[in-house]
Amino acid sequence: AIYLACMRGARSMATQASKRVRATDTPCIVQMQQMLRGREGVLSLAQGIVHWPPPEAALAAGVAAMGERSTSLYGPDDGLPELRAALKEKLRVENGIDGGEVMVTAGANQAYTNVVLSLLDAGDAAALFRPYYFNHLMALQMTGSQLDLWLPPSLPDLQPDIGALRAELEARARGDRPPLRMLTLVNPGNPTGVMIPRGTLDEASRLCASHGVWLVVDNTYEHFEYAGEAPHECVSGEHVINVFSFSKAFGMMGWRVGYVSFPAALAPEMLKVQDTIAICPSIASQKVALGALAAGRGWVSQRVAGLAEQKALVLAALAPLGDGAVQGGSGAIYLVA
Repeated sequence: AIYLACMRGARSMATQASKRVRATDTPCIVQMQQMLRGREGVLSLAQGIVHWPPPEAALAAGVAAMGERSTSLYGPDDGLPELRAALKEKLRVENGIDGGEVMVTAGANQAYTNVVLSLLDAGDAAALFRPYYFNHLMALQMTGSQLDLWLPPSLPDLQPDIGALRAELEARARGDRPPLRMLTLVNPGNPTGVMIPRGTLDEASRLCASHGVWLVVDNTYEHFEYAGEAPHECVSGEHVINVFSFSKAFGMMGWRVGYVSFPAALAPEMLKVQDTIAICPSIASQKVALGALAAGRGWVSQRVAGLAEQKALVLAALAPLGDGAVQGGSGAIYLVA
């Protein structure tokens, strides 16, 4: 009887997950994968990935890493020194970000989660422009910020509504609602496929700085810029955090390497989160990332240029929807219909 009672208790306990996680959305990509499991002749458009593998130099570095003793050991929490040095140089030369710290993570999603845990307390107000990247919302939900999420719509052209941001910050400054703690932008957008121009980024940064708001910019698709469209640019500052990824540009989705650039004053707190979640990024994956950096931006640009033809084919197929029915395409690998 005691055993049966304990078993009934265990079953009931299994349904008592935290309220935060139960209130978190189910990831749409996982839902689609489960729906399509075992089915044939169905193509999922739920997840954006590239068709090319990593550079040969990157894969060769991975093969070599398998025989190196250091690959099987713990590494520095924030990443291999040689990779972090190479990333700082890349950030300086390609992104105009000079100074601050860099942390290597298990993909951009972990980088963003590290940032949320480091910056926000449960109940702190955070903002995402709709349509947003679903994992950003999930990270905010499961850490307690779902209690005060501001989710304004983007403008009709899918750009962030800076006017709405200004009005919201001013209203909160008057005491109408608690202050906003963090704004997240994705540039270029996922799922919008829209590149945010420099002027918009600068104005968002200025507003955030003047109201004491952290600005987090996810630059996962930074390399996906197209001829005739605005180039990808970054903003930086003591209130700005930039997230990056190796996944899409270098075809390294399964290697799980991202990184985050942030003000040096945050380093002690970011290291607490990193040590608790991952301890350190995969050593083998970091060595592959070094090989990818050696191949460089030019290697990626050649492949991204080839996507223009694919984009034109998709736009032609969607043309019957009518003028203005399809948006996006100025950046990343997405269209919105």
